[in-house]
Amino acid sequence: MKNPGSFLNGSLVLLLLLILAGCQAIFTYSPLSFLQRDPANLPLDQKIAWAENALASGDPEAMATAYDAIKDESGVDYLAANLALELSGVPQLLFEVMEGDVAIDNQIDLENFLQQLDSSYLSAAGDHYNDTLSNDPDSLTGTDYILGAASLLFKATELNGGSMGVGIDTTEATAFAAAGLGTMSVDDPAYEYMNDLNTFIAGL
Repeated sequence: MKNPGSFLNGSLVLLLLLILAGCQAIFTYSPLSFLQRDPANLPLDQKIAWAENALASGDPEAMATAYDAIKDESGVDYLAANLALELSGVPQLLFEVMEGDVAIDNQIDLENFLQQLDSSYLSAAGDHYNDTLSNDPDSLTGTDYILGAASLLFKATELNGGSMGVGIDTTEATAFAAAGLGTMSVDDPAYEYMNDLNTFIAGL
């Protein structure tokens, strides 16, 4: 099996930088004063605008409120996936890996890493990425395919009692990774990392 430490300490650190660049490119920051209104009863287009601004603000409470407002709406799977991923704690923990505060050198380290995440949001992110693949695949970038496959792998790990050992069902993660590799150009900067993740999943 591919060493999880080599994947997470290398590929996911670069992935973190791609995430940050992508968020800045997609969403426009708005002052938090915009977020004082409760979005629950807003029309869908205003809910979407509210959620985009909440995501751009980086405010956890605003993002949680936004996620609750849009998670069951149709046509917003991609935005919901981004919100759920942020709320899961993945970006913050990747910062800690990048800063050297957290080391992932073996499978036990990786499983401990996963236990620090909010499993409900992380599983939801995987489901939303899967829904995006079904309903709006053109919106997915190479980075999104890595994030989606990783989220689905983490979901499978959680369902397997927090272990990547015997009994883990990687069907969803495998299918998502295969879709990514089938869609991405080999010239895409994320292709190598998608291939590494695919190899890692296949080895479980």
